[in-house]
Order: sequence, then C-alpha cells, then structure tokens
Amino acid sequence: MANFIKKNIHPHLTETGFTLLEVMMATLIVGIGMVGVLSLIVQNVQVQYINKNILIASQLAQEGLELARNVRDENWLIDGNNWDDNISDGSVDYTFTIDYLRNIDDSVNSIDADGAKLYIDSNDFYTHASPGNTETIFYRLITVNNQTSYLETECAVRWEERDQAHDYVAETVLYNWR
Repeated sequence: MANFIKKNIHPHLTETGFTLLEVMMATLIVGIGMVGVLSLIVQNVQVQYINKNILIASQLAQEGLELARNVRDENWLIDGNNWDDNISDGSVDYTFTIDYLRNIDDSVNSIDADGAKLYIDSNDFYTHASPGNTETIFYRLITVNNQTSYLETECAVRWEERDQAHDYVAETVLYNWR
C-alpha cells in the first residue's frame, strides 16, 4: 500500500471566508432590495396624501348637497309653497355657495372664483368666509338645474396638487314631494 501525501499546491484556496467580489455582490443585491423598499415607501406616502384629499373632497361634496337639502326642508317648514327659495331662482342653471352657517352666496358663478374657496374656521369647520380663517386647497360650488317638480343638484369640489387640478362631483335630486 502506498501512502499518498496530499500536497496543497494552492494553499489560499482552502482558506475559508469571503472574497472582495462576493462582498461587493452581496452589497449590490442588498442595495437594490433597499432601493425597491424605499421607492415603495415613497409611493405609499404619496398615495396616502392623494387618498386623503379625495376623501376630504367627497365629504365636502356630500356636505354641500346636505346643506342644500336642509334649506329645502327649512323652506317647507316656513312656507311649503316656496320649497326652492335660496336654492333656485327659476333659471335653468343656478349656482351658489353655502357653508354650515347657511351663508348662501349666489354671486359665485365659477368653481375657480375666490368666493368658492373654502377656509377652516376656529371651530375646525369649513366655511367660505376668509377673514381670520385658515385657507385650504379646496373650492366648492353647487349647481342646480331647475326642472318642473324637482331640482337636479350637483356639488363640485376642486383642489390642486402638484400643478394638477382634481375634481370631485356628487349629485342628487331634490323633489318637491309635498
């Protein structure tokens, strides 16, 4: 039997550990993964901000319709024959703004007009009155299309972010069911 002696011609090949190339590749793979995670985080923050404004706009539009409905209901209590006072003047398209204090302004004809701008007052309610109140990015305008026995009512809310205008519109029909 022959005894074989194992000679290692390349002793550095048997040493354990990482080469510089392996470390660089691992760092590259982890770095690419982190870039993906960071871009996902940034995108989620942006989407959250956009969704927040859409939610606020939808609630402001619904509030505008409810305020118009409340004016109609109050008109019935005061004088049932004039159910559409302050929310229609008999013309085909009647526009106005209204806030929670029932401040109605029918001189505003465009959603981009200063009178359609919404502010937050000291009670944290949205209002169209600007003195002493905090400006928001939202505008609200109500348009009523007068029909024979009902009013097609539309509330549009507009806001701008990143130089792009966004619109949210809610619609309802107010009937004279008396």
